[in-house]
Amino acid sequence: MCRLYQTALLLLVVVLTAIPASGTERGTIRFGGGGQGTVVFDGQLHASKGFECRTCHDAIFPTAHKAQISMEDHFKGVACFTCHNQVVVSRNCGFCHRKFEPAPLSTTFNMADSPEGNVPAPVALKKTRQELQSPLTYEGASTVGSKIMPEAAQLFTAHTGVPFGEMGIAGAGAGLKAVAAGKVSMGGLASAITDKEKAQVVGWQVIGYDVMGVFVHPSNPVRSLTMEQLRAIFSGRETSWKAFGGPDMPIVVYSEALAGGRATVKAFQDMVLGGGTYGKLVELDDAVDCVADVAKDPAGITASSLSFAIPGVEVLKVNGAAPEKVAVQSGAYPLKRPLTLITLQPTGNIQAFFDFMLSPEGQDIVSKHFVPVK
Repeated sequence: MCRLYQTALLLLVVVLTAIPASGTERGTIRFGGGGQGTVVFDGQLHASKGFECRTCHDAIFPTAHKAQISMEDHFKGVACFTCHNQVVVSRNCGFCHRKFEPAPLSTTFNMADSPEGNVPAPVALKKTRQELQSPLTYEGASTVGSKIMPEAAQLFTAHTGVPFGEMGIAGAGAGLKAVAAGKVSMGGLASAITDKEKAQVVGWQVIGYDVMGVFVHPSNPVRSLTMEQLRAIFSGRETSWKAFGGPDMPIVVYSEALAGGRATVKAFQDMVLGGGTYGKLVELDDAVDCVADVAKDPAGITASSLSFAIPGVEVLKVNGAAPEKVAVQSGAYPLKRPLTLITLQPTGNIQAFFDFMLSPEGQDIVSKHFVPVK
């Protein structure tokens, strides 16, 4: 449908005159969109990505008061499409063109649209915009919710006076649903945010990395494996340590239960197996049990968050890089997953907290259990 619409407009060479349809609110401007759905420019969102006014004015836009963008411009890499070119940022129709309820912007969620570009009516949302801004609330990944949020919330409140309310650790999926429904101020993901997830939120910020370690028994002489070798082991294609310079004994792979819905299992499967299936392995309840069993089994190997490392196991290098801060940040060590905060409202107190998490104090909190992003 979207492609048909684009083609028709191209043939007709329709010029869309986009004149602001309403005033600004915290840097947000609505443009007419040529009758194809309001185009929203969110200044706060762009600022959160590091852009300044002069980034676009006047090199990309000669004037700040109106924009005349033709359909042809959509494919020339000019104006908005300097960045929204499906390489740097999405060019999906609904990403920019939105259908608003008649309520004023102040009583709706700022750009809180569905993937189809429809802003939900205020009555459909669990909390008002003001309620989401104070007290701040969180739902999502337990790694973020239990290891970072308690201390970060306490310190942020001490600095700003902005209180925190409920903070849940029901998991990344639950956090995404709660954010999209307007139930909580922010959510937490322990994985790279997907395009599908991006379409359900407005702002997201990576605050650190959860590094995954590969653990073996100290008596095993193998100290480094490549990603391809890990793929061979965890897929079951190679079954003896001898193939990797180790002793002539079978490899015993330990893992959290594959059907348990654990984010770590899915993340490792995506990163190492390319989404393929695991081979034969010993399934245990959680990562703590897996690491503990490897500490007792000379033939064992397991992968889990590095925060679960204990005495009695060795952490392997991967692709020749140790799981250390510099190697993780540079990408030399590949087994990492971003810790990401998500929200519908990257403004006000919520944006202030996102900024706090990138400050030296916020990053210090992250570094106590994970690798900070800065």
